[in-house]
Amino acid sequence: MPSHSPVVAGLLPALMLVMALHSLPTASSAPAETNYDESLVGPFVLPDVLAGPDEVPASSEAAWKKTTRPHQFKLLEKYVYGRKLPPVPVAVVGEVERAEVDLGSSKGIRLQAKLRLGTAADAPTTSVLLYLPKTKKKVPVFLKLNFRGNQAETDDPGVWLPTGWVPADTRIKGIADNRVTAASRGGLQRRFPVASMLGRGYGMATAYCGDFFPDRPDGRPQSVLASLDRPVSGELPKDEPGAIGAWAWGLSRILDWLVTLPEVDRSKVIVVGHSRLGKTALWAGACDERFAMVVSNDSGCGGAALSRRNFGETLTVITERFPHWFCPMLAEYAGREIELPCDQHALLAMAAPRPLYVASAEEDRWADPRGEFLAAVAAGRAWKLYGLPGLGTEEMPPINTSIGEMIGYHVRNGTHDLLPYDWTQFADFADRTLLGKGRPAVEATPQADDHSKELLAEFQPDQSLLPAPPPADATLLIAPGIEPKFTSMAGGPINWEVEDGSLVATRTKNHANHIASSVMFEDADIHAEFMVSPLAHGNSGLYIHGHYEMQIYDSFGVENVTSQDEGSLYRFAEPLVNAARPAGEWQVYDIRFIAPKRNADGSLKSAGTLKAWLNGQLVQDGVTFTAPRSPYIPYRHGVTDYLRGVEKQLKATGKGPLFLQDHGSPTRFRNVWIRPLP
Repeated sequence: MPSHSPVVAGLLPALMLVMALHSLPTASSAPAETNYDESLVGPFVLPDVLAGPDEVPASSEAAWKKTTRPHQFKLLEKYVYGRKLPPVPVAVVGEVERAEVDLGSSKGIRLQAKLRLGTAADAPTTSVLLYLPKTKKKVPVFLKLNFRGNQAETDDPGVWLPTGWVPADTRIKGIADNRVTAASRGGLQRRFPVASMLGRGYGMATAYCGDFFPDRPDGRPQSVLASLDRPVSGELPKDEPGAIGAWAWGLSRILDWLVTLPEVDRSKVIVVGHSRLGKTALWAGACDERFAMVVSNDSGCGGAALSRRNFGETLTVITERFPHWFCPMLAEYAGREIELPCDQHALLAMAAPRPLYVASAEEDRWADPRGEFLAAVAAGRAWKLYGLPGLGTEEMPPINTSIGEMIGYHVRNGTHDLLPYDWTQFADFADRTLLGKGRPAVEATPQADDHSKELLAEFQPDQSLLPAPPPADATLLIAPGIEPKFTSMAGGPINWEVEDGSLVATRTKNHANHIASSVMFEDADIHAEFMVSPLAHGNSGLYIHGHYEMQIYDSFGVENVTSQDEGSLYRFAEPLVNAARPAGEWQVYDIRFIAPKRNADGSLKSAGTLKAWLNGQLVQDGVTFTAPRSPYIPYRHGVTDYLRGVEKQLKATGKGPLFLQDHGSPTRFRNVWIRPLP
């Protein structure tokens, strides 16, 4: 049997990959209705993505390349997508049509080419549409297949119309009797924002997926598979590729042509796809490592989403509705996904060490955004073998927040679609990971100065008695008999409730109902007593200056703590020990915080540092920091005009507030005070 690893085994804390999970129905008891209830998603164990044929996990880049990646790829071939199709010669039929185009905000060059895929006179063909920015430099190119023909991707009247079968689509005009007319031009142009991408220096290429396999169960005889001597009727071999295999093959054949063009940077062609064509883009990236970056948008079941999660679309549904997409073997695991020798995190891992971006949509529950995110987290182990960070977090981001390092991810608001917002994130990610643009300046991090070290050394708070009496010179923020000295994110009154003398976080859908102290400080001792709830893992935190988060989390009993657990300085340092108490018990933080110091020109003078005690145990001792690392800081997530002013003041004076975080859990706070340091 293939090697499997529990989600806790060196991969993630169990709470991350088994988020709110309970029981998985068997095939015979599977619910007839689609499941959108996290409480009905069962616990699962993922196959070890690093395991080779001998079940031994790869421990090096060399082992991954030589043994593990080929083994995992073969599993995906055998059980999901079918055998990789062989390449064929690609030739242009006639001449490449070139024309200058004015796209309003951008000017460019439009290329259209009819490509013959193979040497036979009757070999299949595809029409490729390519837009390039007007520049003398070689440019990176985004390549995607489309659903309704090239003309639907743009309102450019010069784009050729397809002559073959096209699926009916009531959402756009100009498709009648499965044939397109000029009225269909631009019907899906929101999915192909040529002008804005050319303005950013990217080329944009597309072709119609039906040129390779008409998207219908009986489309095999009209597909490219016949020209490749693959069976197109009768009982098929279990590992025979279907439409996704053919579409992915088509993307590689287009790449064969793109890399011959003098305007194209052959080392920077990015494959991208939406929905079923997002599954295709992932498989194309797995089959063809010439693709420099791989992008999946809302690819869901059979794409980026874990099959073992019975949430949204399942293997049962997808193999019944679309039997032509995958190899026949996959249908045999419908209803028994937990027995599959591979899962979709292995597909994502095939992109390593190249940049990979996975995008979801909040209302696209059918595609299981959480399952897509968890697969991206699990795949990150492959990048780690190369010494590269994957997502850099195990916590799903807020809506409309792009996160990640060599694996990028966002979940935007809205439904199942490919929108300009998504493209902006893809291009930002490519700018950073492929082109080296937009990276934050790397500052040398000096040690904390001697005075700061002395201040930390003498910090030994007494946490034996709760509630703890504040020192005489402390400024009380939450205490009996006073109004809490906190404002809302907009600068007005807070809406957190006072219950039994404590302030309780009011949860919001977007986890952005933080409260900020009205008292500003630079260096200070911070005391906060809190009680976590089992809801949403007790997630909350103390955001010092809105930049640095001392984590509050239900971490009691966790053996292998990470920088997400209680006692950590989030994204900077894990706790020295796990000092967390059980949910429902009062706990206490005492923190001595010394802010980073800067020179008049803004350059760094000395790093910030802190020492933190949690429930009588030292959890942080002199960790240093400069710029914030979390994508969730209040100045980025849920920002208001008031907070923009607070951040401006922080930059000018070095003084900022203490935020108490809303992260979906009703955490309680009492006896919170600060004591500014001289």
